[in-house]
Amino acid sequence: MNKQELFDYYQIKPKSIHKKGSASIISTDDKKYVIKKSKRKADSFAYLETRNFHNFPKVYSFCEDEIELMDYIEEKETPKEQKLEDLVYLTSILHNKTTFYKTVDMDYIKHLYEDLLERQNQFYQYYQDLQNMIELEVYMSPANYLLVRNISMVYYSLRKSHDYLERWYELVKENHPFRFCFIHGNLEASHLIENDDLYLISWDQSRVDLPIYDLEKFYRNSFLDISLRDMLEIYESKYTLKKEEIYFLLALLLIPDKIDITASEYLKTKQVTSIVFYLQRILSFLENNSEKTNYHTSHQ
Repeated sequence: MNKQELFDYYQIKPKSIHKKGSASIISTDDKKYVIKKSKRKADSFAYLETRNFHNFPKVYSFCEDEIELMDYIEEKETPKEQKLEDLVYLTSILHNKTTFYKTVDMDYIKHLYEDLLERQNQFYQYYQDLQNMIELEVYMSPANYLLVRNISMVYYSLRKSHDYLERWYELVKENHPFRFCFIHGNLEASHLIENDDLYLISWDQSRVDLPIYDLEKFYRNSFLDISLRDMLEIYESKYTLKKEEIYFLLALLLIPDKIDITASEYLKTKQVTSIVFYLQRILSFLENNSEKTNYHTSHQ
């Protein structure tokens, strides 16, 4: 169906249409709708409903033509910190309601291990090359000086990432059952709408996968506004993580982002500052939970 065919099929008579980001808001006499292109799988919401998860706007079309039509929900103003806590809680419910166990073969485990190991090595080499280039400069730029001052923390974080990967591998390499669930894939504050209930939107990256990937994405997007400890305590109130899941999450989180060296000096300095602060928060968390990492926040 194209847009007009959708409107005709659902007897929607637009009074006005205006753009909001990548979507269009359709106003009629009695309600509003959202219409946008979508890459979401056609049966995603139908599956969630079978699992008794209904925290998304009512969807009318199911992406046969990559067009999604759904109810528009007015958002009530909520403090960002509260919104992030609500998002973590809702994610734990999503994972809890869609979890299943599956014994995976060794090829799958090796793929996860080798993929993350390669990523760690690439980032280590990337920062070494960057450091070598910077140290050739007679006068360092502010961004480069800040990075060199903190480069030991970057290398330490990558070594810790490798340590947690090895711990994870030791636990799962013996024919271990994995927990899978339906994940959102792109958790951030703007994808939660709060009204009479909580509603998740922007499901284009949703899929069945390891729950850890939602947590990694969420924390990278939100670390300035919520601590890792708070995130895990809220999440584990509904969905307790296993030791191997904690190890894999930490292995992922301890890898810093890359720096866009083509950006302006101002933006590069912001990027380096963000990376430094991010790593400080992660490493502080590990230090303050040293007896448990071997760790469990909610079970200390």
